[in-house]
Amino acid sequence: MFKIIQRACFRYSAANFKAEAEIKSVPGHKPPSFEDTVQGKYAGVLFATASQKEALHFVLQDMKYFKELADKSPVFAGFLVNSAYKRNQQRNVIQALTKEGFHEVTQNLLNTMIDNQRISYLTKTADKFIEYYRIFNKEENITIISAENLSEEQRSQVIQALKESSPNMQFSVQYKVDPSILGGLQMYSGNKFLDCSLQSRVNKLRSELQKLSI
Repeated sequence: MFKIIQRACFRYSAANFKAEAEIKSVPGHKPPSFEDTVQGKYAGVLFATASQKEALHFVLQDMKYFKELADKSPVFAGFLVNSAYKRNQQRNVIQALTKEGFHEVTQNLLNTMIDNQRISYLTKTADKFIEYYRIFNKEENITIISAENLSEEQRSQVIQALKESSPNMQFSVQYKVDPSILGGLQMYSGNKFLDCSLQSRVNKLRSELQKLSI
């Protein structure tokens, strides 16, 4: 997988690229792995139940909503971890958010987490569910860091390189700007890191010069 990123490393990119297939159910209705944590157990049950209901994609959208809401709203993030709220207060807040049409599988999860005093694990459960879904969807998360915002042409070049290298793979690409890398790109994929930045080359040159110094 990382060879794809290596190939794209010198074909600059930016902006979000996301091609996501809609998966309703999977054979056997089991998540791709099991994690013996609170969020892992909840996400596993959620995945299995959603698959049985042919609702994986619908629940995925719900989980993304809560993850984004917690990321962007300190008030909601604080609400989730505040143990001072009583169950009926938590339920009222969640019901106000979900009355717009969240799937029944999602609503059942939320009620169960509130009853078990585990609503603070909602965002971690959402992260784990999204991870499970992406494994079945053959979707790769990539983070690209550049020294400045990249042009539409540069974006298209990397996207095209990714698609040509792996036509059956879906990509979820996040782009960040870090002027300190001076130029080039840095790329992350899972636990792998590829540094094609100008700063890394400067550091390497400096190191080689130091070896030559007397």
